[in-house]
Amino acid sequence: MKSKRYPLILCFLIPIIVTVGYFIFRHFAPFGNSSILTVDMGQQYIDFFAYYRDTLLHNPSGILYSFAKGLGGDMFGTWSYYLMSPVNLLILLFPISMLPSVLALMTILKYGLAGLSFGYFLQKKYQATDWPVIGFSASYALMGWMVANQLNMLWIDAVILLPIIFLGIDNILKHQSTKLYIISFTAMLIINYYMGWMVAIFVSAYMVTFGIARALPTSYSYGKIFYRWIKASLISGILSAWILIPTFFSLLTSKTNYSKNEFRVRFEYNPLDILGKFINGSFDFKQLPNGTANIFVASIIIILFAYYYLSPTIKGRLRIASFALTVFFVLSMCFQPLDLFWHGMQLPVWYPYRFSFIFSFWMILTAVEAFKDILTNGLHWKTFIGSTLIILIGMIYIGTKIKSFEYLKPENYVWGWIYLILSIGLIVFYGLYRKNILLSIAMAILMTGEMSLNFVNSLNNISYLNNSDYTKFASITRPLVDKIKQSDKGFYRTGETFSRTKNDALTAGFNGGSIFSSTLESATSNFFGNIGQPNGDAYVFYSNGTMFTDSLLSMKYWMNERPVTIRTSQKTMPQFLSTLTSKPDLSKYDLTSQTKLTNTYKNPYALPLGFVSPENSLKTTVVPNNPITYQNQLAQQLDPKIGDLFKSANYTNVSYHNIYPVLDLDNAVLRKKNMMEQSYVTIKVPIEKNTSYYMTMGPNISNTQLSVLVNGNSLVQFRPAKKTVVANIATGGTANDTINVKFYANANDVWLQDVKLYKVNDQKIANFAKDLKKSPYKIDRWCNHKFTGTVNVKAKQQALTTTIPYSKGWHVKVDNHSVTPKKWAKMFIYVPVSKGTHHVTFTYWPQGLGIGVTISLIGVCLIIGEYYYNKNKKVI
Repeated sequence: MKSKRYPLILCFLIPIIVTVGYFIFRHFAPFGNSSILTVDMGQQYIDFFAYYRDTLLHNPSGILYSFAKGLGGDMFGTWSYYLMSPVNLLILLFPISMLPSVLALMTILKYGLAGLSFGYFLQKKYQATDWPVIGFSASYALMGWMVANQLNMLWIDAVILLPIIFLGIDNILKHQSTKLYIISFTAMLIINYYMGWMVAIFVSAYMVTFGIARALPTSYSYGKIFYRWIKASLISGILSAWILIPTFFSLLTSKTNYSKNEFRVRFEYNPLDILGKFINGSFDFKQLPNGTANIFVASIIIILFAYYYLSPTIKGRLRIASFALTVFFVLSMCFQPLDLFWHGMQLPVWYPYRFSFIFSFWMILTAVEAFKDILTNGLHWKTFIGSTLIILIGMIYIGTKIKSFEYLKPENYVWGWIYLILSIGLIVFYGLYRKNILLSIAMAILMTGEMSLNFVNSLNNISYLNNSDYTKFASITRPLVDKIKQSDKGFYRTGETFSRTKNDALTAGFNGGSIFSSTLESATSNFFGNIGQPNGDAYVFYSNGTMFTDSLLSMKYWMNERPVTIRTSQKTMPQFLSTLTSKPDLSKYDLTSQTKLTNTYKNPYALPLGFVSPENSLKTTVVPNNPITYQNQLAQQLDPKIGDLFKSANYTNVSYHNIYPVLDLDNAVLRKKNMMEQSYVTIKVPIEKNTSYYMTMGPNISNTQLSVLVNGNSLVQFRPAKKTVVANIATGGTANDTINVKFYANANDVWLQDVKLYKVNDQKIANFAKDLKKSPYKIDRWCNHKFTGTVNVKAKQQALTTTIPYSKGWHVKVDNHSVTPKKWAKMFIYVPVSKGTHHVTFTYWPQGLGIGVTISLIGVCLIIGEYYYNKNKKVI
């Protein structure tokens, strides 16, 4: 028993030792002041994990829906993609202040579990208990894909489960029980459906190709085995239907709407360029957004992989089937139609070839088969020489192309040769002394050492955030939000003029207006673009709100960084408290509280979540291209007597410095006279008292091309967007004034795309808010997925109009009678209501969840029924 346990213990511990050693070296929390937070881990996932903790411990309704997701959105799809790993439960044991440290511990644990999983697979499939098992497991747990995607820890569970799923497949092929396959594959689909799809492709390809070719017991035809596999797969699908079906409907409103016609019959790069990724340390930051597949494994694996296809003692039909599957993998990593198929018919944004861990698994598995053949039949010297020559030719090719592999350092190429030569020598000795225990130990050490070096060399190319970048943000913003909640327990949204990430609301626990998520509803992104807010396929950012949108969207509170004038204070000021957006409009709001670093403002014009407005005008669906024109249109739909809120603003005294004059700034192209001199245009804008001023800027204007200064201060705005954005440039006080606006051309030709000025009087906004507050939706009780309250409708042909984002998951009852909610502004829910006082309930239930739960329950009942039927049948 002990002889079987120690390899598994080492399979688990060695990846952990390597990872912990490196984390200590890099001072990652909890071992120092740095952290593992980088790219999406620091800008997206950690906020989801904070939300995970708050939801399970304090607010379970957030599992279904959250108003911290943009203006509100389905969270079921978010949970199924980001948050279903059982390892995440560790988060519940620690305070939010330790979250970066906990994520590091979770990452370390997942490395160990990957090694344990593969070691268990080898032990069960090959009855292997000696030292090479440890080396193969280390090569799997520390493979190039794992290192490159360490930051995408939501995918790593697939690496842990894949060997168990494959062991289940092996059981089926041996006409043994299907239980292990059903349990492991069901777990995969539940934990991460995206990775589950990739694993399903691999399993299917294996069963069709390799499965048919392998030697099968004569008592079972392959047709029966294939049937048992199909049946087991369907059972897994049925058992996971409760999460897959609502996730499917969630995708219909999010990712699938962003899909473009990406199908192109072409090679994405020269297939031979894949060879560069077999060199130690073949990874850097540039490989994250664009690059070749990360498939690094130990040199011994590569040699044995080539040896397998030339060995005369391995059955020919098995080698042919294996080669066919290998060709399929290689083509998938460079031929776009196959790449698209693996990624669910949508090419990934960053992190290309996310399925390549399966190819590494396949290479290691094939190498194990070759190693087993050597142990059984001895080393075939001609085969070994042939496979070694193939590897050497590949290394020489890499050397001739090394300058084109930007990620490949010459010293790493040298290390590649060193480990290759050592591996060749070790296999030669294995051919001579197969049973030598020292060779087995050397093999484990050699593979572990090579994988460890790759781990270090690869991660040294990535920079990370400090631990305090997150912990300070949480320690500052969470108390601010808690203080607001203590004084105001109603429903409202909160904005911020600073930002750590677009997911700040998830960490700080407030209803916000921003989100960065792959499950973002496309309607939300489109609406943000229509009103002049930064937006993209996977994010929206409420950073450029006007007085009108603040009012409409219930932006009742604003958190603002306090101006810092003392230089010593600036040095210690957290980076996330630097200004994200210039918002002079805050001077119109009421200052409610202060800390040393922040101010909190209350917006007196913020509307409730629901209010009464004329029904007929809500049916308008035409969206103008100009965001200010659209905001005027929305205001008139809700309050027809209000007229135009925004009007064009004038400017005077245009002067040019090293710029050729233009007739009008709007859509003008600023051209420099002297390319080497500073160039700018200055205008004066008369500011009327009690009036706010805005400027629109087209999506093609970048900060690198154009800098805007207002009275000498930089106009700070988050601008990357699909459509024209709106910037708040000034607000009038109690007297008229004038501001100077300078447009600095930072390029030879700068297009002032959609640059226009607008103004809105405070009284107009006050009248608009007053009109719609006359008949509010008075909320009695609310949580993330349910609102109950009353509304008093004082006229006919009116509607209870809300800023709850429309979704088929929302169900509405008026006076306990179900009504069908409708959509206005292509975004929000409204409900036609008759004159009088009504009790209205809004309830969210993810679309497809009821069907999915029903299917899963039926599946469980059928499985239990079949079990007892077979049990009774045996008794009889």
